[in-house]
Amino acid sequence: MLANQNLLIETMQAGHRHTESVLSLLTKACAKMAVSDVEAECEQLRSVLKDTDSMFSTLRDASTADLSQVLQDVKKYASDVVSAESRELQASLSQKAQSTESDMTDRFKKLESRVLSELASGGTEDAGSGAGLSRKAGDSQLMKKVTNRISDFEAQVSSQLQMMSTDIEKKIAFINSQPRAGSGSDGPAAGMDS
Repeated sequence: MLANQNLLIETMQAGHRHTESVLSLLTKACAKMAVSDVEAECEQLRSVLKDTDSMFSTLRDASTADLSQVLQDVKKYASDVVSAESRELQASLSQKAQSTESDMTDRFKKLESRVLSELASGGTEDAGSGAGLSRKAGDSQLMKKVTNRISDFEAQVSSQLQMMSTDIEKKIAFINSQPRAGSGSDGPAAGMDS
């Protein structure tokens, strides 16, 4: 413990005791003069001062605390907070990627069903003639091509979304693997005296 810290604590405690003594004298004087309300307030303040007397031992203990232990506790807390926030960020990014992928899949399915229904309704108009049969065969081939191309496009988009999700996960893992400022035990943190 530093000498000036101990001196400061002892001075504060002496002031505390003197205030208690003055309040005791004032309580006795108020009792003799029959001023009960002031007497009660003085006694109440005096009991509060006695209750807070333990703060001086706490101050002494705090002034002798090991600063390296305090610094380690702060580092551990900061590390825990960063880890928790990175987990939350990773979970939210994963959830957003999944929702975006499912939304795109739903949109492509709706588009595919709409194109197929339009192609199917367009082919029934000419169903009475012989040209309608050949057109219907051509329409079914066209529907197969459209379906295949939409499926290919959907697969490409799903693949790109998966690559983006993997890339984001790699970036988060890289950020988590980087040493945090002040977490190494190489020396004192910036601004801290050794």
